[in-house]
Amino acid sequence: MTSWQQRERAQQTLSRETGYVRKPHGDRLRVALAFPNTYWVGMSNLGFQTVYRLFNAQADIVCERVFLPPKQELATLVSSSGPLLTLESQTPVADFDVFAFSVSFEWDYVNVLTLLRLAGLPRYAAERSRHHPLVVIGGAVTFVNPEPLAPFADVIAAGEGEMLVPSLETAFRAATDRPDLLRRLARETGMYTDGTASGFAVAAGVEASVPVRKAAVKATDALDPPATSIFTPDTEFGSRFLVEVVRGCANLCRFCWAGYNYLPIRPFPADRILQLAADARRHASRVGLVSIALCDHPDIERILARLLEMGYAISPASLRLDDLTEPIVRLLRASGERSMTIAPETGSDRLRRVINKTVTNDEILDRAELIFASGIENLKL
Repeated sequence: MTSWQQRERAQQTLSRETGYVRKPHGDRLRVALAFPNTYWVGMSNLGFQTVYRLFNAQADIVCERVFLPPKQELATLVSSSGPLLTLESQTPVADFDVFAFSVSFEWDYVNVLTLLRLAGLPRYAAERSRHHPLVVIGGAVTFVNPEPLAPFADVIAAGEGEMLVPSLETAFRAATDRPDLLRRLARETGMYTDGTASGFAVAAGVEASVPVRKAAVKATDALDPPATSIFTPDTEFGSRFLVEVVRGCANLCRFCWAGYNYLPIRPFPADRILQLAADARRHASRVGLVSIALCDHPDIERILARLLEMGYAISPASLRLDDLTEPIVRLLRASGERSMTIAPETGSDRLRRVINKTVTNDEILDRAELIFASGIENLKL
């Protein structure tokens, strides 16, 4: 695949988008932000869109996107050894200061290596020099276990983007050279670099664990919630506006990684959620409310009612049976919902208690009656 073909495809893609950011490079910190899968998958990912917005919200940063090319184009690009280009300005990734990855799924690990190869960068961090972009790997997988990716990253960024993006910019602006930059980043919460990338330190010939504390937002009161910032029909959620309503979950089911990972529970301000939804209404007819436990938001009934007034069809991400109330079910039905999914997990009250899910069979049947009485016709288990 030639450079002009990449440019032509990029321009066609941009022509179908609303909301992307185009900045002159100048002396800004240049970040190529990659999602290690196709455009369709990456642009359906709210975390990826949020990190893109956070980078470009910094006046001194220009962030442009990179995706894994479709299968046929990928094979052509590999065989031609052409440079991998960013979407916005069609600039070779190798010309950027930072090559950042937002990795959400373990099965995309191999795609990280593919993108490094396409960009013309050495696979291992130890093989890179100051002439190469700094490779930063973050995303949901770093909350669980970033170690499989550590040998390929100059910096692992473990935690929430709202904290990590400003830390990265501050370190870059203050650093005098690449070793100084890595030292500064290693002191930031959530970041670990060359010397700590294995998770161990060696002292007197004895290996000792070096804990890395993930970066997390303590309070969401002053934050804009993560929300769709680029609208395109070429995603799974083409006509849908996604917005995060609550981060975390108070219920702590024993099998749920996300519930423990995103502690403490932090609702985003209802007024900001509604303002963003109002601004997005001309682009979307349906709103997707992203949360592990939607009803944990103290203003959820007001949010649902106002979204309904705006004319949105509402898609809730996750609803706990024991949190469902008649007003919530009624509002969801009024927005056009005809089916609802519940997750009792087991058929036994005892087993449910074992996994710290306290809803009983009687409560399940009671909520099922409430759901059907509202006019919702399908209930999935």
